[in-house]
Amino acid sequence: MDLCAGRNLAKLSFLMLLAAVLPLPSMLGAALEVSAELGGRYESNASNSNLASDRLADGFFTAHLQAGTSGVWGRDWRWHAHLSGEGEQAFRFTGLSQIEGGVRLGVERKFGLGWNAPRLQIDFYTAYRGSGQDGASGARLSPSLGFVWQLVERGGLSIRYLPQWFFAEGAVFYSGSQEGRIAGWFDLFPKTRLFADYSIRYGDVVSYATPPRPDLAAIAEVKEPTDVFGAERMVYRFDAWTNGVRAGFEQELTSWLKLRMAYRFEFTNRGSLNYANQIGEIGLRFKF
Repeated sequence: MDLCAGRNLAKLSFLMLLAAVLPLPSMLGAALEVSAELGGRYESNASNSNLASDRLADGFFTAHLQAGTSGVWGRDWRWHAHLSGEGEQAFRFTGLSQIEGGVRLGVERKFGLGWNAPRLQIDFYTAYRGSGQDGASGARLSPSLGFVWQLVERGGLSIRYLPQWFFAEGAVFYSGSQEGRIAGWFDLFPKTRLFADYSIRYGDVVSYATPPRPDLAAIAEVKEPTDVFGAERMVYRFDAWTNGVRAGFEQELTSWLKLRMAYRFEFTNRGSLNYANQIGEIGLRFKF
């Protein structure tokens, strides 16, 4: 599927979900919540390559939109239902561009009273993604289970388990993974929040390389030619471990506008094969 067709299908999926979710606020007597973020991302190794000759960087313009509602059940339970749409446009290699529309449902259980009461969070996210790469469009399923504890009045800690499955049209992009993440935050000032997290993931990754690459061919479950980076390359899918660390801050500019900046370092390895990716992000978040 080309990006145009993927965009149309993602838009159609998003509109169908919109028709299903937007009546919820009036039906349940809850307020409509809308937020958006516009920003950018830079990746030092967008090709996920372990050789310098194949390592290619790219930047992306990013946009996120979320609309929905939330409410309470009794004293200890909260729920939310949101539509989520996002897209990214690559600057150099437009085949990496994609658009996604989906729905996010979740509940939260609070144990005890007060600001430091621990909370259990269960979320379910499903979406359709349209991609500029042949075979990279498809449906995504991403549940999550988390535990949040506000250790001090200005900061806290969360631990999450995030499995994910992507049912792509092409076999090379059909993937699954399991991820664990531990994150913390601290409000340095009333309008300034610092955050950091560490994640470990095991599952399918794709790497783009110039053939012949017998080392990648030996471990790849699926491989196929691609021209997404201009010159003829092969894309390989295989299982690998990825460790990532991220740090950043959020600055409240007004009651409805926040600035977010973050840096992330990822290291992926499978036996003697490994590659790294450095990612910088910036975003302006609007809340209506």
